Amino acid sequence: MRISTSFIQQQSVEAMLRQQTELAKTQQQVSTGERILSPSDDPVAAVRILGIERDLNLTEQYQGNADAAENKLSVTDGILTSAADILQRIRELAVQGLNDTNDPDARQGIAEEIRQLNETLVSLANSTDANGEYLFSGYQSNTQAFDPGTYTYNGDSGQRNLRVGGGYLVEISEPGDRIFISTNLDSSTQAIFQTINDFATALDNDSVNTAPNNGDFLTNMDTALNQVYNARTRVGTRMNAIDQQRAVNEASIASLQNNLSQLKDLDYAEAITRLNQQAVGLQAAQQAYVKVQGLSLFNFI
Repeated sequence: MRISTSFIQQQSVEAMLRQQTELAKTQQQVSTGERILSPSDDPVAAVRILGIERDLNLTEQYQGNADAAENKLSVTDGILTSAADILQRIRELAVQGLNDTNDPDARQGIAEEIRQLNETLVSLANSTDANGEYLFSGYQSNTQAFDPGTYTYNGDSGQRNLRVGGGYLVEISEPGDRIFISTNLDSSTQAIFQTINDFATALDNDSVNTAPNNGDFLTNMDTALNQVYNARTRVGTRMNAIDQQRAVNEASIASLQNNLSQLKDLDYAEAITRLNQQAVGLQAAQQAYVKVQGLSLFNFI
C-alpha cells in the first residue's frame, strides 16, 4: 500500500490540531478552576452536579425563609411586649381608679390616661411589617386588623407560614382575634379595647362601682394579659425552632457544597502536569509537521 505525501501531511495536521484542542481545554480548566466544562466531559458527574445544585439552591432558599420568618416573629414579639406593658399600666391605673378615695376629677384624669394608652394599644394591634402587611390580621394581611373607632376585628383566624426546612413549616403570624379579643366573665365576647374604653367611660361618669361588669374589669385585664403572654410564648417557641432548623440547614449547605466541590473543582497539580505534557506533545507535533513538509522526491532530484 502506497502512502502519499499529502496523506502523511494531513495526518500531521490532524495530530497537531488534536493536541491544540486538548491543550486549549486544559488551559480553560486551569483558568476557570472547573474540571467539567461541558456535560460530555463527565455525563454521570454532570447529572449529579445538577441534582446537588438544585438541593443547594433549595436549602439556601429555606435559609432565607428562616431569616424572614425570624425577623417577622421578632417584630411581633416586640409589639406584644409593648402591648403587655400597656395592659399592665392600664391595670395599675384601674386599681387607682377603683379606690374610693378618688374624687371625680382624679378619676377623670385616670380615665384620660387610660384612653390614651388604649389608643396606643389599638395602634400596636394594627402594626405592619417592613412590607406594609398587617401583622395581626390573619390571612387578610392587606386589611387593617381593628377598626380604631368601633374596635371591630376585620381579619380572620388564619396563620401565615413559611417553609424553613424540607419538612418544616413555621407559623409567622398571630391572628388578632386570638390575642386582643376575649370572653368576659359575663360570657360576652369583645375586643379588649372596647372593655378598656367602657371602663374609662365609667370612670368619667364616676359610676365605676355601679356600672355593669366594671367590678370585673381587673379580671378581664388579667385574661387579656394572659392571652398576650401566651402569644409571646408561642412566638418564642417558633423562634427557637427556627434557630434549630437554621443550624440543620447550615450543616446541609456545608455538606452539599463539599460534595459539589469534589465533583466540580479541578485538581490543579494534575492539571498543570497534564498541561505541560500537552504543551510538549504539541511542540513535537509541530516539529513533525515541519519535517513531513520536506518529504518530497523533488527535494532529491
